[in-house]
Amino acid sequence: MAHDTNGEMPYRRMETVPSGLRTAALVLTAIGAIGLIAAFLIEPARAWRAYYINWLYFMGVAQGAVLVSVVVSITTGMWARPLRRISLSFAAFMPIAFLMMIPIFIGAGHIWPWVGEPSLLSPGKEAWLNVPFLTARTILGMAILIGLDLAFAYHALRPDLGLIRDRIPGTLKPLHGWMTRNWRGQETEEIQAFKKMQVLSAFLVVVYAIVLGTIGWDFVMSLEPHWFSTLIGPYFFMGAFLTGLMVTGVIALRYRSGYGLQEWITEKNMHDLGKLCFGFTVFWGYLFFSQYIVIWYGLLPIEQSFVIHRFSAPFVWIAYLVGLCVFALPFFGLLGVTAKKRPEFFTLFASISLFGMWLERYLLVYPSLWTGTDSLPLSWQEPAVALLFLGLMIGAHTWFAARFPMLQMWTPPSEVELSGITMELSETAAVR
Repeated sequence: MAHDTNGEMPYRRMETVPSGLRTAALVLTAIGAIGLIAAFLIEPARAWRAYYINWLYFMGVAQGAVLVSVVVSITTGMWARPLRRISLSFAAFMPIAFLMMIPIFIGAGHIWPWVGEPSLLSPGKEAWLNVPFLTARTILGMAILIGLDLAFAYHALRPDLGLIRDRIPGTLKPLHGWMTRNWRGQETEEIQAFKKMQVLSAFLVVVYAIVLGTIGWDFVMSLEPHWFSTLIGPYFFMGAFLTGLMVTGVIALRYRSGYGLQEWITEKNMHDLGKLCFGFTVFWGYLFFSQYIVIWYGLLPIEQSFVIHRFSAPFVWIAYLVGLCVFALPFFGLLGVTAKKRPEFFTLFASISLFGMWLERYLLVYPSLWTGTDSLPLSWQEPAVALLFLGLMIGAHTWFAARFPMLQMWTPPSEVELSGITMELSETAAVR
């Protein structure tokens, strides 16, 4: 990475993608693609469901990470300035997630039970739960969400690209030139970017909740057409946000140690991020318990089926493992200060949480589709397809890191004011 400094934050870019990382992305993608093809040849229904849960998980991780950058920007989280670009880098995966969403609707008959048996739907539900309308609203919602992601990333990057225009290699000049076209001067660009990011972030938070909440209802709740929960949408999108926090921490620590960023990604930054990870781990547990306690107390059969399927054999041990990995271990592991500041402990508990959330997505889907079975439908198919998505996500992240600064160099006006620094702006730039 380059080592020139500019103000508080240095210019850091992955000038050369490490051969091991590039190889890992290619190998994982290839193995995953081969595994997916083999799964389709052996058992198509199982392949579609493995693809389904992995799309839900990896799309949620990437979108949750982007939202982390959005939230710390809209709340003027100065402590997260060295981290926000790392979380924003996952916006590069979202167009891939959009394209990988399309095949799901082709395999709808293998995923949603009401597609092949419309009689499973209660009267009136067919107006909402039908494949054409489901496809249209999901594609439209995801297109709007990803469009906002990319617009936010563009405005977050543009001021930095202006700062480094004279220091980039020739191969990046076309991309950077397109992103900095109609340049109006550094001060003006920073103020304009700040204003646009404030507007975009407000819309993005709302659209995120609506789109991922709707996906929670359509892609999870509708798997059992007679079951309903008003909390499944928030439970789904807050789980995605939790994974976004955890993956940001894991990647930040990798950059910190691998590229000598200890001076900028400090223990204090990781302590603050660790507190957020701990807090939203507790919030995830709260949302789960809020659903469970009402269902348990109400004793209504129509509400109990979803929970019974997940806390009965053969899935009950997966349910316990999810509780252990997503809540218990991260809760007690990140409860103290030391684990938040020590990279090895933070990485351990964040990785456990990420693995637990993958199992949680599996648990949201499979028990509704594999009823009346004594054997656990968890074999090579699900992890193999996960490798495909993981390889593509690593590739998207390294593409971003090789082209853009991975530490935000410019300082938004609101953060200048909060830090107590007085800056002399030109008359034009000072107009807000």
